[in-house]
Amino acid sequence: MEIIKNIIFNISIFLIVFWLGIITILVNILKLFFFKNKDIEKRKLTYEKKDFMTIVERDFYNKIKVLEESKYNYRIIPQLNLASIVKKINNNYYYTDLFRNIDFAIFDKDYKKVLVLIELNDNTHKIKKRQARDIKVQQICNEIGIPLLKFYPNYPNETSYVINKIIKTITNTTSKDN
Repeated sequence: MEIIKNIIFNISIFLIVFWLGIITILVNILKLFFFKNKDIEKRKLTYEKKDFMTIVERDFYNKIKVLEESKYNYRIIPQLNLASIVKKINNNYYYTDLFRNIDFAIFDKDYKKVLVLIELNDNTHKIKKRQARDIKVQQICNEIGIPLLKFYPNYPNETSYVINKIIKTITNTTSKDN
């Protein structure tokens, strides 16, 4: 009788462990399926469309777009990546230095020459990490000989002031080139 009790006890333990294992596997499969669907939903929500320019950048562009008219005949490119106009000639440093966007670039009418780059320094430029980025951008501009103008949106920046400053910088730069 004792042997039968031991066999029944062992079979009971085996069945309990077996069914707990099956239940654990099923729960994990359900979790995997459930969380996989959640991950798919998260991936669907990873990106969303944004405006090409901020309100401040758009307002500034509206001030300087007169430079594209026939009187000046310049070309304005917003959100220009430095890598589009700068070629790294040594590999001592990371190429990622050039993966920085400039708020505006002004070209001659044929897009052959960059005349001036423009940065709008809002409050984000007070952050230390951003200041380090700004210093690097200034160094790159100095090295390649393209002037970098900085405007501060918290100042009025009247249209005539902005246009005059840009024209003066272009005039001074092109007269040095000749």
